[in-house]
Parts: sequence; C-alpha cells; structure tokens
Amino acid sequence: MAIIQVMTSSFKAQALLGVHDFRPSAQSGASIFKIALYTSLASLDANTTAYTATGEVVGTGYTAGGTALTNLGVTTSSLTTTTGVGWVDFSDPTWAGTTITARGALIYNSTPKAYDNAGAALTNPSVAVLDFGSDKVALGGNFTIILPAPVYNTAILQFA
Repeated sequence: MAIIQVMTSSFKAQALLGVHDFRPSAQSGASIFKIALYTSLASLDANTTAYTATGEVVGTGYTAGGTALTNLGVTTSSLTTTTGVGWVDFSDPTWAGTTITARGALIYNSTPKAYDNAGAALTNPSVAVLDFGSDKVALGGNFTIILPAPVYNTAILQFA
C-alpha cells in the first residue's frame, strides 16, 4: 500500500467539465471540499477517483469522511514570470482533542456540480492526495495539517 502526493487524474478532467466550484466557502453555490485522513495501510494515488473509507483513520475525535475545508478563494499571479498560474487557498484543517495516527489525506468534493465525461453522476470525487512523509500522531490533542503557503509555486492546488 502507498500514499502518493498528487492532484488526481480524474480531478483534472472534472475541472474542465465544471464539476468543482472553487468560489470561497461563504459564497452561495460554492462546492464543499472535505479532507479525510488515512493510515499507512491506505492506497491513494493519481488513480483515486473518489473518497473511500478503506484505510481511513479511526480514533477519538475523528469522524469518518473527515472535515470540511474552508476555501478562502482563488488567486492568479500578476508577476511577469508566473503569469497564468492560478491557485486555491484553504484554511489549515484541525481536529481537536483527537487520538489518531495518520500518514496522508484526501481532499474531495462532497457537492459536485455536474457529471463525468460519460454522463454518470459523481459522488465525492477526489481532488488531491497528500502524503505526510511518515506517520503523524495526536494523543488527545489537536491534529492540524499545515497547508503550504498560498502562492503561485507552493499552493496545495495550482494550475499553470
């Protein structure tokens, strides 16, 4: 089993089909993006198409399906050397009072706006897989994922 950090392949096509609405969370019509945590037994990579409970973390203070992310909005670069780069900024998610061990995470859309290429309805389509590099542990405290800085070359989701 392995967790490989990547923007999922299905997400790339779905972004062009209008499945994901990245307006800030507070705006009407914005998609609800969630993040779920996984153990080292999970298998998540570019071929992950949707949220799965297989290999998901189980523990005090953690609910299956993870937690909603707060989408702070989309930005594009105005620097000459980075023109055309757009990115999304999410707040750092925190699970309070939790006892868990997690190796990675999956960002997914719990409210997709459309269908896939074949016209099939989508359920919890994947966006990106995060690999923490090693097991991370919380023992009755907070478990926080510090997402990369929201700039053109480090944001968690970037389009060039």
